[in-house]
Amino acid sequence: MPVTGCNGPSNKSNIPELISPIEFSGLMSAADPFETGETIAVAVSGGADSLALLILATDWAAARKISLNALTVDHGLRADSADEAALVGRWCREMEISHHILCWTGEKPAYGIQAAARRVRYALLEDWCVRHGVGDLLVAHTENDQAETFLLRMSRGSGPNGLAAMPLVSKRDRIRIVRPFLAVGRARLEATVRASGYSWVEDPGNKDRRFARVRMRERLNELAEQGIGPASIAGTARIFGRLRLAREQRIADLANNLVTLYPEGYAFVDRQGLIAADPEIAAAMVAALVTQIGGREYAPKRLRSARLFDFLSDPCRIGTRTLGNCIISVNETEVRLYREYETISDTVAVCCSCQVVWDNRFLINLKPSNAPLDSVISALGRDGWEAIAADISEQNRRIPGPSRYSLPAIRRGTNILQVWHLGYRSSQILENIVENAVCRPRSPISGPLFWVA
Repeated sequence: MPVTGCNGPSNKSNIPELISPIEFSGLMSAADPFETGETIAVAVSGGADSLALLILATDWAAARKISLNALTVDHGLRADSADEAALVGRWCREMEISHHILCWTGEKPAYGIQAAARRVRYALLEDWCVRHGVGDLLVAHTENDQAETFLLRMSRGSGPNGLAAMPLVSKRDRIRIVRPFLAVGRARLEATVRASGYSWVEDPGNKDRRFARVRMRERLNELAEQGIGPASIAGTARIFGRLRLAREQRIADLANNLVTLYPEGYAFVDRQGLIAADPEIAAAMVAALVTQIGGREYAPKRLRSARLFDFLSDPCRIGTRTLGNCIISVNETEVRLYREYETISDTVAVCCSCQVVWDNRFLINLKPSNAPLDSVISALGRDGWEAIAADISEQNRRIPGPSRYSLPAIRRGTNILQVWHLGYRSSQILENIVENAVCRPRSPISGPLFWVA
């Protein structure tokens, strides 16, 4: 198990400045509010960055009577991973911090392993937080990580939004992810861990040149030798972050004036207002709306978004287009956006949780005890609608067809048991399985706005 100790020789003149409790408190205050008495979580891999975060967060939380939990994800990708997670647990016991190991079980992909591991890691962390009533997850992304992200995105042709890199705070479905170290260099975190008497785990993957981020890290070191260090690059990302914030505010203001959002997950846009608006902001609003209605994390490619906006902004053109899992229906006065139900593949077992996010759009609260064991949540679809249409009220029949078909439905085999949005419950069940289902997309057009570190 590769571990870097804290007892090697050092030149005191080269020791980076430690992060004091007062400085850390200031970093955390930028992400307020944190409530006295709440419970928060810290993602701790065992590396220097996350261990420094845990050490500093321990005293910060105690001073505010905040309960702290350390979460370690064991990806199971290396022989030493279980031992390393257990070592983090031992350190947490020394600090009197509750520690939980979350394991990635099942088959691992042969390709794209870093991206897959990231998706699974955040899914495991979020699921634990939701099940334990935790609203804030602290992660230890550093100034170095921010600089690497900026360079990676620049190399891939990202626009201004992408070059803003990571925000101080981001919302992931049901929790906040807080990154207090985006303006703090990695060397200072390592020095802080050493000064606390701890060592840390070195992940061999951080030196594996098969991964693009590792290769970019090497380039970053080369740039630093030429005087272009992580701090200056992360500072440039911060400038783009401020530009993104101002732009997002204009987009949100335009959406408030032109867009009507419906709880069933569709939207209508005033087309004349869209045509009259600043085209750059209007085009960005349309892309953001497609992202929201389509349940996507990222907007469609810029070229495809531009083609759609050209169509929408030409008053002589009407018809239907598709983009980003959306159906876009256009007449003289309105642009109507619906989720494209044929592309919905999300199927969730009802017994798995009391609260689930379905299709990245709906937060559904369940009573699993009221459901048959083999019931699932999936899209209603056209066939499902036709099976229950006779039992739907006249008011709920007014929901547009494309939106009806993309609603979450509780099924058992081919039988529809409940569709909350349509007020439908089958005679096969005695009580509701769904208590409520709120449209809460991953990327809402009205915010939260980009949070600059």
